[in-house]
Amino acid sequence: MLFRKSKKRVLVADDDEDFLNVIRSVLEFAGFAVDTAEDGETALKEIKRHRYDLLILDVVMPRIDGIKLFRMVRKSKRFAGIPTLLVSGTLSTERLEERQSEIIKRAEGYIQKPFKTKEFLDEVRALVEESRVSLKSS
Repeated sequence: MLFRKSKKRVLVADDDEDFLNVIRSVLEFAGFAVDTAEDGETALKEIKRHRYDLLILDVVMPRIDGIKLFRMVRKSKRFAGIPTLLVSGTLSTERLEERQSEIIKRAEGYIQKPFKTKEFLDEVRALVEESRVSLKSS
């Protein structure tokens, strides 16, 4: 009997529909199962419903922004171990400084939009692999 390696499941939350469509295609082509959310509130509902191997959160989103969602996930015992890659487009200088310190301190990854597809996929794969390894060793 052949066993298929299960696909790693990723949630991408971003308020830019075009970005979501492109990233979904890129990740699915790379072999990931992908769910999307157009705002932080919807993303939170999805996180509660499914088990994810990686969260990709836009920093600036309506309702619940990526930083607030990231903090909520980290406070939860159930979800705290999910690696998170934060992505951001252009932010004002003061907002970038305030939020970037949080990103650097706690998130597993951060990438600035626009980015190269290879750079993005390398980061995603590294985070998913790192998570898998740390779960085995715990």
